[in-house]
Amino acid sequence: MLQLIERDGDLAVAALADDVDFYTSSDLRTAGFDLLDDGCRYLVLDTSSLDFIDSSGITALLALWQRLDAADGALVLAVPDEGLRRRMDVLGLDTVLTITPALAQAVTRARQFRAGAGSPGGRPAPPAASESA
Repeated sequence: MLQLIERDGDLAVAALADDVDFYTSSDLRTAGFDLLDDGCRYLVLDTSSLDFIDSSGITALLALWQRLDAADGALVLAVPDEGLRRRMDVLGLDTVLTITPALAQAVTRARQFRAGAGSPGGRPAPPAASESA
């Protein structure tokens, strides 16, 4: 469900694989919470292998965001699929979550948050000029 790609202290990069739905969203939440309990404060999730996400998957993402936000951390999503990014925008998730079109941009954004640049809590800071699509 959640495959760790890279770990650098309190920053973790992981990939969401296959489907995140009613049957697997609790696995995502558990794996994410385990990372947070292990000291992760900045979590980047790569959705490039994600085939499907339903409302329970979105709820799991929001639960991760809430825990990270409460710890003054950040959740950053790399969403290369334009259709999925558009659906997230329609749902208003772009006003809560930091969403970038590429993994490298998401990792850069998480590092900026860790360095104290931007505002990981609440409304995301606007993307840097180099992040514009």
